[in-house]
Amino acid sequence: MTDMPEVGESMSVKKKKILVVDDEEDMIWTLRNCLNHEALNADILTASSGEEALGIMEDTPVNLVLTDIRMSGMSGLDLMLEIRERWPSTSVIVMTAFPSPEYKSEVMRLGGLHYIEKPFDIVELRQVVSEAVNDDRSFAGTVVGVSLSDIVQVNCLSQATAALEVTASDRSGTIYFEKGRIVHAESGGETGVEAFYRIMELDGGKISSKKVAKPPEKSIDLPCEALIIEAARRRDESGSGQDEGFNIEALDAEDPFPALSRADDGGDEQNAEDSGGGEAPPSGKTTAQEDEMDGNLRDILGEFTTIPGVNTACLVGRDGFLLDSIATVNVDTEMIGAIASSGFGASESMGRQLGKGNMAMTMIEYEQGPVIFSPVGDEAFLVIVADRDSNLGMIRLKIKKHAQEIMESAAI
Repeated sequence: MTDMPEVGESMSVKKKKILVVDDEEDMIWTLRNCLNHEALNADILTASSGEEALGIMEDTPVNLVLTDIRMSGMSGLDLMLEIRERWPSTSVIVMTAFPSPEYKSEVMRLGGLHYIEKPFDIVELRQVVSEAVNDDRSFAGTVVGVSLSDIVQVNCLSQATAALEVTASDRSGTIYFEKGRIVHAESGGETGVEAFYRIMELDGGKISSKKVAKPPEKSIDLPCEALIIEAARRRDESGSGQDEGFNIEALDAEDPFPALSRADDGGDEQNAEDSGGGEAPPSGKTTAQEDEMDGNLRDILGEFTTIPGVNTACLVGRDGFLLDSIATVNVDTEMIGAIASSGFGASESMGRQLGKGNMAMTMIEYEQGPVIFSPVGDEAFLVIVADRDSNLGMIRLKIKKHAQEIMESAAI
């Protein structure tokens, strides 16, 4: 009678494979022992050169490569380039004891997932590796005949941090996204906004999408909607019309379908409203400028809600009208603005009566947590609503850090 497999064996999760590449034996020993941890559930392979690493990868599928940059023979950057061309689904983390902005930029440009400087914290390294090998939330496949502008919008709406490599018959380029914002583009020696527009002019070709930890640099500040609208306008003026459609290969985006759903739920109507029919808003600013300021302001307010314990950040006019807000809980921010204006005014009045000068910041502490006010310019103030265990020092630090940016973004 044939032996039946153990239940644990038949249902065991297939282990990921991590390849460590370094020409120093001590470092290989350290990393192998550090990464051989039950939380990773991974097989650790090692190679003492880039050439040896490629030989291993030809015979064994590898999920993640952790490589040094400076090695005898093939460098870590050369190895990374080879991996990118032959095994695009394999993630790469680069280590170096000789950090430089040039190295970091090149690693990010080549699609490196992380850039780690030696000496590093073993626990932090293990965490980075764990996130890299256990992130199975992406899809891979081929989609034919899609619009480049549609793919750009999906990356924006899904808050992706990724790189889109666009290749056509005559030229190519790369668009970088960070948390859904287009922050950098490269094409034919150009960078920035003009490079983005050149890429968007391409007619048909191939798009490769890959996750990156961080773009190589930031050369674009305009919001996605303004960039896409301007790209469409330029195509219309040049007579190119709609792009012919692209094939997407090695698509690597976190759950893009909700983003597509949001785009269908009134996204076109919203874009049409934002464009304003070609008319400038009453303030005299263009729609693109208004969108950029709104986007920057929401990004800044959103930073406050990343502080543990902070659930709401509002910018309120002194007349009590809400200018903008970000909330992680279900609250009526319009009501907060209206109520807060009276408390803010009373605090300012008390300071003047006591001869304390202009108010810089005030906090009212309640049983369930504090509410903090801080003036922003002469026309508005910031309201931060937090829980009892919130980090007050971090809140104060961010208020001081971003007060000027908020004032400029809101055109106060």
